[in-house]
Amino acid sequence: MIEKIEQLAIRFRNAIEKTIYARDVDYKYYSWFYEFPRYCCGKSSELLALYLLENGIKSAYICGSYRDGTFENTQSHAWLMYDNDTIIDITGDQFRYDSLFLNFDKQVYVGPEIDFYRLFEIDDMDCCNYFSIEDWQRIHEQDFTALELYSKIIKHI
Repeated sequence: MIEKIEQLAIRFRNAIEKTIYARDVDYKYYSWFYEFPRYCCGKSSELLALYLLENGIKSAYICGSYRDGTFENTQSHAWLMYDNDTIIDITGDQFRYDSLFLNFDKQVYVGPEIDFYRLFEIDDMDCCNYFSIEDWQRIHEQDFTALELYSKIIKHI
């Protein structure tokens, strides 16, 4: 199953990049997508969760925060979790130039928790489970742009 998840995650990450390069994204509505993968971990993970659901894979959305006690060094990061022990992350490479974050450079990471993810404190309030497409739609019912962007990405798979 892990190999299937990794293949799907790679396919989805590549489709996001193709969507950007094809200029299929109107940054007026998707300004957060402009610097992909930077600042895109939350939305990218949410959209990946839907793609995984459509391929029969349930996951949980996880968001953690790095804090060293100063406002300047607070950083959040989001990813998915499969079966409570496998991390699925398609935006980890946004930290590749930052030694504070171990110069983590994986465009797609599917595997167990490693030191990079241990840097982030997880708050239960920042987690949700995606057990069905209906769950995903209910959670994102107010985010009309999410489904529109998802359909643009899926065209590139």
